[in-house]
Formats: sequence, C-alpha cells, structure tokens
Amino acid sequence: MEPVTNLRSDFGQFIMPVKTVQSLPRDKQLKILDVGASNHLMKKFLPKNIEYYSLDVEGEQDYVHNLDEFPIPIKDNTYDIILCLETLEHTLYPHKIMKELIRIAKPDALFLVSMPNEYNFYCRINFLFGRKTLVQEPFQVIEKHLHIQLPRAKDIIKFYSTYLKIEKIDYQWYSRTGGHNPNFKGKISVFIDKMINIFLTNLYPSLFARAVVIKGRIRKK
Repeated sequence: MEPVTNLRSDFGQFIMPVKTVQSLPRDKQLKILDVGASNHLMKKFLPKNIEYYSLDVEGEQDYVHNLDEFPIPIKDNTYDIILCLETLEHTLYPHKIMKELIRIAKPDALFLVSMPNEYNFYCRINFLFGRKTLVQEPFQVIEKHLHIQLPRAKDIIKFYSTYLKIEKIDYQWYSRTGGHNPNFKGKISVFIDKMINIFLTNLYPSLFARAVVIKGRIRKK
C-alpha cells in the first residue's frame, strides 16, 4: 500500500478517497468497485483488506462495460465501496448510472465520487479566447467518450445529494502540467497549484475548484 504522498499532483481528485480508504478499519474484508478505472491507479493505495475490482469501457478490467448500456452486469448488493472519479461527465445518462451503482452497492456502502467543475477560471478563459481542451472535440464527444456533461460545482453537489447523504466535500485544484513534469516549469506549476488550494479553492470553489470530490452514503428513502 502506497501512502497518499506518492500521488502525483495532477491527480488531486484521489487525495480524499485515498485518505478515506486508508483510514477504514482493517479488521474486515471489503470489496471496492472502481468505476471508470482506466489504469487502476487506486489499486496501489488500498490496504490489504480491501479487494479491488475495476469497470471501464475498455482495457484490462474485471468488467468491460459501456456505462450508457443498462443494466450494469453486476448483482445487487455486491460492493462495500463504490469509487467513481471523473467518470460520469463522460456519460449520457448520469442519473440512470447512479441508480445502477446504488443497486450494486450494499445498503451501507461508502461512495467516493467526483466530477470536474467545468466553470473554473481556466475553462472560462479557454472559452473566452475560443480555445479547446483535450476533452472537447466538436462532433466527436460521444464517439470518443469525451466530456458530455458540463456541470458547475453547485450542480455536482446537487446531483450527488439526490442519491447520497453527503458526509464530506473536497474541492481540489490541480493543473495538468506539474505532476508529470520534473523541470523548473513543472515545479512552478505545482507551487501555484498549492497556493490556489491553500488560499482560494475553498473560498471560491465555483472559480478555483477543478474537481468536486464527495464522500457519502446511500440516502435512505
């Protein structure tokens, strides 16, 4: 199990989930489903008592499945922890998917979920100057599973609060240039990211949160 300090700075959405799972009691075996698992980054941060399963639309996954196709091929009440980070913004039917995730989760399951705030200051500057990002490609967003949903920070909280009793919200800013760039430019980016997180992210999340990360449990009917 690697410590949270080993996370690259451009994976800020993982900080709260990693700290959360590493703080769970170790005397019980738990099963976690990583939805939108990609390259299984979370797996190396898990304690030995948490059994890891992955789901994504492609790659070497335990479940290779397109989330826009229903139902998800997993039995009811299977998982103790649902991890779904930076994934639902790529899908056509986030509400239907959340209902499916609740179905396959145990009644007392822990949810660690996030989506990007598409109205942060960097996105606004790009829009102002007509610049596209890597997740924006006209006429290809559905075919390439890019960002279909474009929520604000408050939209993300409202969406998840429909299904979850929210226990914690973590706002994170991180740039894409610092984490994998060891040179001087990368170090400057990491320093700026830290200053934004310390002084601005929690005060003005609508502008300075890149990701809204939520810890919660299933909302009882």
